[in-house]
Amino acid sequence: MKRANYRIFFVLQTLVCCLILALGVQMHNQKVAYAETPTVKLLARFCTYYGDSAPARKSNVELAARKINGVKLYPEDEFSFNAQVGARTVANGFKTAYIIQDGEFVEGVGGGVCQVSTTLYNCALLANMTITAVSPHSLGVSYVAPSFDAMVSSASDFRFVNTLSAPITIKMKADGKDLVAEIYGVDKSSIKRRSETLETIPFETEYRESDDVPLGEEVIDSSGKDGVKSRGYLDFYEDGELVKSVLIRQDFYAPQKRIILTNKKSDIDEQQ
Repeated sequence: MKRANYRIFFVLQTLVCCLILALGVQMHNQKVAYAETPTVKLLARFCTYYGDSAPARKSNVELAARKINGVKLYPEDEFSFNAQVGARTVANGFKTAYIIQDGEFVEGVGGGVCQVSTTLYNCALLANMTITAVSPHSLGVSYVAPSFDAMVSSASDFRFVNTLSAPITIKMKADGKDLVAEIYGVDKSSIKRRSETLETIPFETEYRESDDVPLGEEVIDSSGKDGVKSRGYLDFYEDGELVKSVLIRQDFYAPQKRIILTNKKSDIDEQQ
């Protein structure tokens, strides 16, 4: 009887030892796995200012940013601005604000969303994403340097692919003043943007008669803006030293006329 009890005790002791050993190996493997998991951190951040925008434009910027915030891309996934944000229509919550169309500023539904695509474009560049589709505006914009804008429309999309070895997460927030794009992941490169102006094209001045202007006076209706031929570069650094520069695009932005309203009618014309 004692020998039988001893055998039972021995078997139980052996099973307990094996169980403890197995758990120890599993816990060790888990610790190794956790230790080898790269820490997710901020890869890139880019900010533009929209605080001076009209209320309708602000609303469009904030709506588009909310639609993008939180998007996760796995390796080789492609982000599409138009697919993520959707059609810029009143039914989808967008409002009428100024857009650039055929080289002019006109009113259109969704005005302001190009600032969202531009902000994210610059963030994607700094995070070393692979840009697969981007188009410039026909005119220069005030919120970013030449050759770093990203125009979107129903016919023009902004797209990029996550070619890193791990997933990334996109964060976008708009607080009424600053529009911020952030990309989080596990890879990190030191990258800086550089805009080079190749040529400046002076703007022209156009005078237009207007009865709304007092006799003999002039009023500046549009201040005008020089056109630009430009290039955009990405500069890569290691230990603070420049190791390579990559030309990413070359663009032309048409000059914008200075419009001066005047009223040159004489007193005789006025009396008649």
